[in-house]
Amino acid sequence: MPSVPSMSATTKTAHHFNSYVCELPQDEANYPQAVRSSCQAFVDTSPVTISDKCIDNFLTSLDKDQYEKLAYDSTMKMPLKFETIEDEINFVALIDLLNFGSGYRIPLHELAGRGAFDTIRFGCMSFHIGGKPMTAEALKNMTIFEVAEAFQIPIDTEVRHEKLDFVTVTEPTPLKPFAAGLTAVLNTTGDFLLNNNYKDLASFIMEHVKKHPQNAVSLVGHLTKALPGLHDCYQFSANESPVYLFKKAQIIVYHLWFTFKEQVPDLFDFKDIDELTVFSDNVIPTMLIHLGVITNVPEAWQDDIDKNKDLSVKAATTLRAAAVVACEEIVRKARSGLGPVNETMTTGGLDVYLWQLGKVGDFRKIHRFQLRDTVMF
Repeated sequence: MPSVPSMSATTKTAHHFNSYVCELPQDEANYPQAVRSSCQAFVDTSPVTISDKCIDNFLTSLDKDQYEKLAYDSTMKMPLKFETIEDEINFVALIDLLNFGSGYRIPLHELAGRGAFDTIRFGCMSFHIGGKPMTAEALKNMTIFEVAEAFQIPIDTEVRHEKLDFVTVTEPTPLKPFAAGLTAVLNTTGDFLLNNNYKDLASFIMEHVKKHPQNAVSLVGHLTKALPGLHDCYQFSANESPVYLFKKAQIIVYHLWFTFKEQVPDLFDFKDIDELTVFSDNVIPTMLIHLGVITNVPEAWQDDIDKNKDLSVKAATTLRAAAVVACEEIVRKARSGLGPVNETMTTGGLDVYLWQLGKVGDFRKIHRFQLRDTVMF
């Protein structure tokens, strides 16, 4: 296995990679299963519960036509042209590598006019349209100022001096830490690729899928082990077992399958795609809480959610883990024949459905929990 780039303690702290670092699973073939089992164990010891009754109500009241429409991931269909398959692989992987910032939703809308995902997608499109190749060297040397320009994130602002008239001073905006996180993920990814003689993300991915074609689970482990920006795992005390989520690694693989299963079926038509769990962020748990599926959320947590205050990392991890557990049960019951969407329901499709449902009508008004101190979701 290629070496993983080291990060100084300062870099880890400044850019919020993960304050609760834990050992990754040893067997990369079982990363999604590690997510499944560790989330179940973690939720079993938490205050929150999963309501079987509300799962049944959710499934039996599903509108099949709406489900099938929203479960199709239209967010990844963009009117762009690529010279090679590798260029498009690079583009898709980069979007999902940077698919975080949900905690900055409010200041992003206020200062940038976009939500987190649209900001990421806009920035990656800017790189592509502007002809800036996303090579390993470019990623390693990317500065926060280049990120701010490409993603249109205001990171500094001029304000009047408290005492001196006609004098202004520069202050960071609330979005500067977000831009710093994006820069850190790009830099460490480029560092890994350069250290291991890969031209870009696409060459790293293609090398693996050529050796392990049509294998989604293997690719999840391969990506996660290599890239610090995908180390979405937590251990809150020496007495507790790690909890794994691997949201971004799994969604990278899902979108590679979604985009290339017909273009390059011999490599990307992953036969085990349904082995992935949901890609748990803040939207999926929020929707499941609203639907009554995730219950007994502590009052203090709900109060912070309603007031747009950051949850603790442990509280956020608990809700994200609960979403994984709940969605596993939803898919199991659907496939057993409950509701109008049966054998066609998958964890990936359910994730996309719930995420896009959160953008429909009054669902947009629901307060989502937030955690800014992370580059994992």
